[in-house]
Amino acid sequence: MKKDVIKIFALGGLDENGKNMYILEINDDIFVFDAGIKYPERQLRGIDIIIPDANYLIINKDRVKAYIISHGHDDVMGSLPYIVKHVPAPVYCTKITELLIKDAARRFKVKCEFDFVNVEVDQDIKIAGRTFKFFPTTHSACDSVGFAVETSQGQIVYLTDFILDFSSPDLYRTDLRRLANIADQGVLLLMCESANADMPGHTSPNHKLTPHIENIFEDHKGRIITALYTQNLYQIGEVITLCKKNKKRILFFSIEMQKLIKEFVKLGIYDIPDNMLVDYEALTKSGNDDIVVIVTGIGEKLYRVLEKMAQGDTDKNFHALSTDQFVIAAALVPGIEVVGAKSIDDIYRTGAKVLNVSNKKVQSMHAHEEDIKLILSLFKPKYYMPIKGEFRHLVANAKIAMSMNVGYSHNNVLVYDNGMVALFEDQQYKGIQGEVTYGEVMVDGLGVGDVGNIVITDRQKLADDGVVVVGITIDTKAKEIVAGPDVQMRGLIFLKDAEYILKELARIMTDELEDYFTSHRIGKIEDTKVTIRDKMVKYLRRETGKIPMVLPVVIEV
Repeated sequence: MKKDVIKIFALGGLDENGKNMYILEINDDIFVFDAGIKYPERQLRGIDIIIPDANYLIINKDRVKAYIISHGHDDVMGSLPYIVKHVPAPVYCTKITELLIKDAARRFKVKCEFDFVNVEVDQDIKIAGRTFKFFPTTHSACDSVGFAVETSQGQIVYLTDFILDFSSPDLYRTDLRRLANIADQGVLLLMCESANADMPGHTSPNHKLTPHIENIFEDHKGRIITALYTQNLYQIGEVITLCKKNKKRILFFSIEMQKLIKEFVKLGIYDIPDNMLVDYEALTKSGNDDIVVIVTGIGEKLYRVLEKMAQGDTDKNFHALSTDQFVIAAALVPGIEVVGAKSIDDIYRTGAKVLNVSNKKVQSMHAHEEDIKLILSLFKPKYYMPIKGEFRHLVANAKIAMSMNVGYSHNNVLVYDNGMVALFEDQQYKGIQGEVTYGEVMVDGLGVGDVGNIVITDRQKLADDGVVVVGITIDTKAKEIVAGPDVQMRGLIFLKDAEYILKELARIMTDELEDYFTSHRIGKIEDTKVTIRDKMVKYLRRETGKIPMVLPVVIEV
């Protein structure tokens, strides 16, 4: 049997929150583990999502054999529609994950032809002649999987986004026997998530929403409005179960979610009798106090919907009542804190009752310290690579391994950064084998990679300091000003208090153009416009303390 040369690196997901993409190279074959996005911070104005720079895959697209997607969350599959367009290869995932990938392509308005190969959560399958062993994991997306890849050096195990909860429903339950069978075959490297590695104990049972809200479903006399993230199928299932138990009717507030729910019911994820589902008209009919409105969305969009509901969403017949009970079960994540806090405040203003379930009460379904220790004890990998998390999370994960006193140290626990290539030969880690190019591609509407740092800086300047437009019309041949100058300002200062500033900006424009006419620079108006802009910026900074975007407009006739 040929000895495999193994290289492993990340194009995203290390020292960051989201954008997960890990590359396994075995000899000449490339396998891509997950392909996610991350949502931008607020200062990246106008940017919708950020995807990994896949240039390495584009250059080597003939060697890419497959994408293997662990589950249906944006941070691990959201960039797939963008990348598959340029680097086509079969996509291996469960049927439920396939549905969510297609939904992501629809949401992002990306037309892409996928070659899906559905796998069962406990299936062995050949991919490019190599055995992949899938196993079920417990996460907020059902049919979440990890997998092991057979090589001549031992198995590579990839395990992202999991907890250990042996009371979970079947679609969310980890099969420890399956994991133990894989471990018995010998594990060269375990790649394991780090998102909550800095939190002590086990995640379970603190991930369950039901204990915090079941009394509301039992006792509240009025409508219940529950806000949940679209891709948290586990919590949506908890709410549906409470509705069935307490004979509540359900309205899924999002039309897109109504379509997804029909597909989920077909796939057996949820069991919802038809007579439990109502339409928007039911909100205005008498006897609607048994209705549970399930409001869903992804990230900031969920809180935008809640903000609109608080103000009255007439398109969907919704007006908040003092008898309503809101349950906000979507913890605020980095980047949406301001929007989320304002939306929640608006809901309080309606006079309705509000329960805001924070992430201190209900933990996200990511492995805590003791979960990771159990997995390490089970697999006993020769080498260990923390993945998926900011640097402090990766370090916390590494410290967990080294604290177990079973032989882990800085020699066999690999805390890497994106782009760093780990080389394995003859069952030995050979160190860092160079780096590959990695980076971020910003998606702005339908534009992919069209927005650079200069555009972002301009948007930030417009938002912070406003814009000044100074227009003038000149006759180049006659060397005279025909009309203007006209000065317009937006977002800088109140115009009634700025007469002297307007006059000074007009004077700068006039003086520079008169100098332009009397000099020998005719035909080089662009140079004069640069001089005008620079002088105006200096003047405005001195007078106002701000540096707005200044646009001199010279029309030649």
